[in-house]
Amino acid sequence: MPLRAPLRSRARAGAAAPIRGAAASRALAGAAALAGASCLPDERPYWVIDHTDALAMRFEVIERGPWGADPPPGGGPVVEAMPGDRVRATPFVAGPEGPVDVAALQPRWFACGVPGCTGNQLVDLAEAPPCGPIALPLAETCALGPGPAATFELGPLLDVVGAASNGVIVMMVAGTPEGPSTRECLRRADALETVSSSLRDCLLFVRTLRVGPTWRTVVAGAAMGATSPVAPDDLPWQISQIEPDVAPKIAHFAAWVPAPGGGEYFLEAQSGATLSVRTGDQIALSLIEAAPPQDYYSVSIDEATLAVSVSQIVEVRGAAWFSTTPAPFELTAGPGYEVDWRAPEEPGTHHIYVVLADNRSAATAWLRVEVAAR
Repeated sequence: MPLRAPLRSRARAGAAAPIRGAAASRALAGAAALAGASCLPDERPYWVIDHTDALAMRFEVIERGPWGADPPPGGGPVVEAMPGDRVRATPFVAGPEGPVDVAALQPRWFACGVPGCTGNQLVDLAEAPPCGPIALPLAETCALGPGPAATFELGPLLDVVGAASNGVIVMMVAGTPEGPSTRECLRRADALETVSSSLRDCLLFVRTLRVGPTWRTVVAGAAMGATSPVAPDDLPWQISQIEPDVAPKIAHFAAWVPAPGGGEYFLEAQSGATLSVRTGDQIALSLIEAAPPQDYYSVSIDEATLAVSVSQIVEVRGAAWFSTTPAPFELTAGPGYEVDWRAPEEPGTHHIYVVLADNRSAATAWLRVEVAAR
């Protein structure tokens, strides 16, 4: 009976996995997975941004409650939350002309009950009651309200295993500039329960806020009278020594670009910078992290004896690349941190996006690419 919300210790490099599918069906099927999407699949490669698409959601604790974790060494946000913490969820939405102003989309936000906001039993999102402090775990879906980001408070801890395993499922629903409004997307989503309804060009994005660290949920649960198969005294002493979270963070890009007279030149670029290349140029791009990944400590409980054990596993963190052209990204090293990309054969302005994420939060960066004729 594992408490699946992990504990983490000292930072070191680790393996990683792909983090995103392109269709809403994939995003909604894995609320706890690293997934995001605009609605309905098509034949385009998943990395092509030829319409408005939600790529990532970043969580951060903006106000620490009585049980919250201290900031990690060196600063940065806390991305696992505890009862009493106030949390902000911020999406990143990409478009063919660059990052999209999320406020203009007028998104609606929901905290999903344990069954989820979608699935075999659809929730009437338009009738969802307003959220108060989010109970852990949350039984029924509630509305967090409109806005470019969602801000909410975590409420009482009722069940330690349920809270650590399920977290808080957060969903954003939004219309797009080229498609229906947010109100129409909500209407269509609600209609799915009784009639066939198209969600084309709607954004549905689901992400799970992790509750933890797990050892803190055990301690807080004991103080709050929460249901728990384990008491604080049963925890191995090592886990209380674990350092706070280190959230994914992108420092900058590094690139090798063909030089006009032959050879290549090296440059570094911040997110939002412009890269000037020529048609057909082969470009080597690298993502430079500002915060290294950490190890996990997975806490497990033997169902027969209730004995607690701790095992160390490698954090899952990876990078995914997207662009406004169909040219593929060829992985050259690491879990997506280094890629080769070929500029289009026609002059024009294009955009490259990258998402660096683990199972707690995400960081994003982007480049504008000006392609000139040879």
